[in-house]
Amino acid sequence: MAPDRPRIFVHVGLPKTGTTYLQDRLWRNRDIAMRTSGLLYPGTTMQDHFHAAVHLQPDRYLDWVDPAHAGVWRALVEQMRAWPGTSVVSHELFSTATDVQAASVIADLDFADVHVVVTVRDLARQIPSVWQENIKNQHRSTLDGFVDSLRTRPLAEQEPFWEFQDHGRILRTWGAHLPPGNVHLVTVPRAGGGSDPTSLWDRFVGLLDADGDALDRPVPPSNAALSPAQVELLRRLNEHLQPDRVEWARYETAVKRILIGSVLFGTPGRAGRSLSPEQSEWAAAQSDSMIADIEASGWDVVGDIEDLRVARVTAAGTGEPGIEETLDVAVSALADVLATMPLPIDRPRVRTRAKAVLRGAARPLLGVRAARRARRRP
Repeated sequence: MAPDRPRIFVHVGLPKTGTTYLQDRLWRNRDIAMRTSGLLYPGTTMQDHFHAAVHLQPDRYLDWVDPAHAGVWRALVEQMRAWPGTSVVSHELFSTATDVQAASVIADLDFADVHVVVTVRDLARQIPSVWQENIKNQHRSTLDGFVDSLRTRPLAEQEPFWEFQDHGRILRTWGAHLPPGNVHLVTVPRAGGGSDPTSLWDRFVGLLDADGDALDRPVPPSNAALSPAQVELLRRLNEHLQPDRVEWARYETAVKRILIGSVLFGTPGRAGRSLSPEQSEWAAAQSDSMIADIEASGWDVVGDIEDLRVARVTAAGTGEPGIEETLDVAVSALADVLATMPLPIDRPRVRTRAKAVLRGAARPLLGVRAARRARRRP
C-alpha cells in the first residue's frame, strides 16, 4: 500500500480576522510545532509567505513584487514536498487570487492532500475594522461614507472591501478543484461568549491537528484598534499625505511605524467604531445571505456558524468624533512626537555657522580700521 500523502493547508485570509496573530505565533513556535505535532510552517523568513502571495499576483501587487524573491514560492513547495507530515502556508493576500492563479497553486501541490482555509469574522466587527485599516493606509473616507459606498455603489466603484471579504467567492475560487470536505471556514469567536468558547487559535491549530498548548511562545499584540478620534486624526492627515505627495516608504515609517505604532498605540482605553442601527440592519441582511451560502455549500465549518450572524441593534453607534476631541488627540500626539523624536547632531555645521557669525561681526571693525589707515596716509 502506498504511504499516505502529506497534507498541506493553504490559509488564504481573510484580512482582519486574526491572521497576523496566527502567522506570528506559528512562526515563533515553528520548531516546537515540527517536534511535537509534525507541523511545518515553511520558509526562511516569515515574509516568505507574503512574497509568495504577491508574486502569484504580479499585476495586482506590482509595487511589492521584488525579483529577489521570485523563487520563494518554489522554495516553499520544495520544503513541503520533503516534509512527510502536515504543512501550512498562510497569507491574507492570497484571498485576491484569480481562478487561474489559485488553480496554479493547487496544481503545484499535486503531490499532497490539499486543504484551503479561511478565517471569517462577523460583518458588524469586520466592516469598521477594515475601514480603520484602510485609513491607516492613506485612505480618506469616513465610516459612514465607507458603508454607503458598500451599500449603494457598483462593485467596481466601491471602497476596498468585498474583494478581500467575500468569503463565499474566495472559497469557491480556491476550492474549485477540491472536494467540499477539504474547504474549511474557521469562525472568529465572539468576545466573551458563544456556544463554542474556544479561541481562534484553538480552532485554527485544531484543524491542523497540532497541539496548540505546546506552541506557547508569546506573541506581542498587533493591529490593535484605535479610538474614533485617533482614526479621525489620521483621516484628516491623509488629506495632506496622499501618494502624489508622500511616497509609501515615508508614510509607512513616519505614520504607521512612529505615529501609530509608537504614539497612538501607547494610549490606554482605545475602542473602535461601531455600526449605527441602520447600518447594522443592512449588515445583518448581508450576513444572513452569506451564512445561507455557507450552509448550502458543504464546506467544513470549524467553530460556531452563529458567530457570523449580525445582531440587529437599536442603540446608536459611536458616531463621528467631534472637532474638540480630535484636536485633543492631535495635540497630545504632537507633544509625544516632539518629546521623543531624535534630534539631529550636526556639530561641524554649527561650528561653520559660528565662524560665519564671527566673520560677519568682524567685517564692520575691519572696515573702520581700513578707513583709519587711509586717513593717516599723506
